[in-house]
Amino acid sequence: MALLAAVACGDSIGANEVGSAAGGRAGHGRTQLASEVCPPEGRWRIDTEAGARWVELRVPQGAAAPLPAVVAVHGFGAQADRFLAESGIEQRSAAAGALVVAPQALGDPPRWEVLADFERDEAFITGVLDSLQADGCLDPGRVAMGGHSAGSALAAFYGCAHPERFTALVLNAGLPPPLCREATPNLVITHGIDDSVVPFGGGPQRVGESQVALPTVPDSAAVWATQGGCGKPTTIVEPPVTFTRWAGCASEATAVLGAIDGWGHAWPGSAASSGIDVGCVLAAAAVSGAPPSPPFSDCPAE
Repeated sequence: MALLAAVACGDSIGANEVGSAAGGRAGHGRTQLASEVCPPEGRWRIDTEAGARWVELRVPQGAAAPLPAVVAVHGFGAQADRFLAESGIEQRSAAAGALVVAPQALGDPPRWEVLADFERDEAFITGVLDSLQADGCLDPGRVAMGGHSAGSALAAFYGCAHPERFTALVLNAGLPPPLCREATPNLVITHGIDDSVVPFGGGPQRVGESQVALPTVPDSAAVWATQGGCGKPTTIVEPPVTFTRWAGCASEATAVLGAIDGWGHAWPGSAASSGIDVGCVLAAAAVSGAPPSPPFSDCPAE
C-alpha cells in the first residue's frame, strides 16, 4: 500500500513531490525549524490505496528539525488525540522537544490488525514515517515507539518488523509472545499485576476473531530478553514497581519489565500513582537514543 498524498489544513503533498521538496532544502546553510518542514500540528490526513487514514501530530514549538520522534499507538476502541492527552505522552514529549506521531486505527470501534491484514496498518505507518523523514521533519536515528493494550501488540509487531527504525519499544498492558527474529531494540515492558483485561498471569486471550494462549508476562518478557541475546537479569524493587532488567543484549540493547503492584489495565501516566511515568520514558528513549535505567528516577512526574 503506497502513500499517495498527505493533506493537512488544505495543503496537499503528493508522494512523488516529497523527495523533491526535501532535496530543495538540502543546500540551505541555515537551521531548519520544525514549523518549516513538518506538517501543521493536529490531525493529518493520509490518502492511501485503501482510503483515507488519519494521524495526530504534535510538533514542539520553536524546535529545530529534524526532530526526535515518539510514535504512540492507542488501544482498542480508542482515539489517538484522547490517548495522547490522557496518557501524558503529549505533555512529556513537548517538554523533551520530541515530535509525536499518533496513528489512528480504522473501524468502529477502532482496532489494529496484528493477526489478519497486518500489512495494511504496517504500510500506513511506514508511509507516514517515510514521508516525515523525507521532508526533513523526523530524525530517523531517534525514534521510539510505544503502545497500550492492542496498541502495544501493534507496536511489538511493527517494531520487530522494522527494528532498525527504533531506539526502543515501550509496551504497556499488551505483551505478545516474542516476535523479533533478527534484532530486538531496547525494550521497556510495563504491566499492572491487577490487570483483568490482559492478565499478568497469562491465559486465553481473544485477538480479533482468534483466541490465543498467552504465557505469564514475566515468562514472556524473559523469552523476549533471551531472543534479544540478553544476559542474566537483575531485580530492583521500588514499590509499587518491581523492575527486572536484562543487560548485555545484542547491539548493546537492554530489556526491562516493570511489574506494577495494584495497577490494572491502564497507561501508567503518573509516577505519583503508578510508580512509573511511561510517557516520560518513551520521550527520553527518543531524545537520548535509549530509555533511562530503572527505576526511571530521572523521569519525574512533573
